[in-house]
Amino acid sequence: MKSMTGYSKISQNIDGINYFVEIKSVNHKYLNIAFSIPSLFSAFEAYSIPIIQNYIKRGSVSIKVDIRGEFESDLIHPDIELAKSYLKAFSEIEKISGIESKMEIGQLLEIKEIFKMELNPQLEEKLWKGLENVIKMALSTYNKSREIEGANLKVYLDEQIKKIEKITYEMQTFEASNRQKYKEMLMDNLKNNFGDFEMNPERLEQEVIMTIQRADIGEEISRLLSHVSRTHQLMASDQDVGSELDFLFQEMGREMNTLSAKSKIPEVLNLVVEGKTAIKKLREQVQNVE
Repeated sequence: MKSMTGYSKISQNIDGINYFVEIKSVNHKYLNIAFSIPSLFSAFEAYSIPIIQNYIKRGSVSIKVDIRGEFESDLIHPDIELAKSYLKAFSEIEKISGIESKMEIGQLLEIKEIFKMELNPQLEEKLWKGLENVIKMALSTYNKSREIEGANLKVYLDEQIKKIEKITYEMQTFEASNRQKYKEMLMDNLKNNFGDFEMNPERLEQEVIMTIQRADIGEEISRLLSHVSRTHQLMASDQDVGSELDFLFQEMGREMNTLSAKSKIPEVLNLVVEGKTAIKKLREQVQNVE
C-alpha cells in the first residue's frame, strides 16, 4: 500500500553534467502530472511521462527538472540571415523617414529572435540518457517515501476496520431483540390507534411478520461483514487499492445509515454511532491511498 503523498529530490552529476529532479505529490482522484523543465529540453517531457506512469497511478504530482553543464556554452547560435534582415529594415526606415540613426551592435543584440538555442541530436541523446537515469532514481526514492507513509496508513486503517468488524458482530447478537422490540412497538401502535377493532388473528400476524421482516437488520449486517471481508483482502494486496477501498467504505456508510433507521433498541443504535464514527475516519484517510 502506498500513500499518494510523497517527496523526493535528487541531484546527480553524470559525465560533467548536473541533473536535478524534484518530485512532490498530494492526493487526487486521478493521476495529474505537472512537469516543469526549461524550454530547451521540452522534448524530454514526452519521454518522461510514460516512465512516471509506471511508478505512479494516482495523485497530483509536481515534477521539476533542470540540467546544467559546460555544454551550455555551445548552445546559442546567431541567425545571421535574420540579423541582416533587421539591419536592412532599419536602413529602409532611415531612408523613408530621412532620419540618420546608425544602428549599433548593442541594439541588435537586444533582439532575442536573432539568437537560437538548440541541441544537436548527439547532445540531446546524451542528455536524455543521463536524465532518464536520474528520473528513475528520483521516482524510486519517491516511491519508498510513499511506502513508508502507506505502511502507517495501513496500520491505522486496519485498526478502524477491525473495530467495524467487532461492532458488526455485536449488532448481530441483537437481531432477535431488535425484531421483538419492533413487534412490541407495532402492536402497541395498533392498539392505540384501533382499540378493540377486531381483525382476523392470522391476517394480523401475517401483516406483523411482513412489517417486521422489512425492519430486520440481518441483511445489512451480512453485507457489512461481506464488505469487511473484501477490505481485508485488499489490505493484504500489493496492488493499487485506494479507489476500491474508498468505494467499500462508502458502501459501509450506507449500510450503517440503513441500520440506524431500522434499529429500535439502544444497544444497536449505540453501536451504529460507533460504526459511523469509524467509517468517517476510514473515508478521510483512504483519500491518501493510491
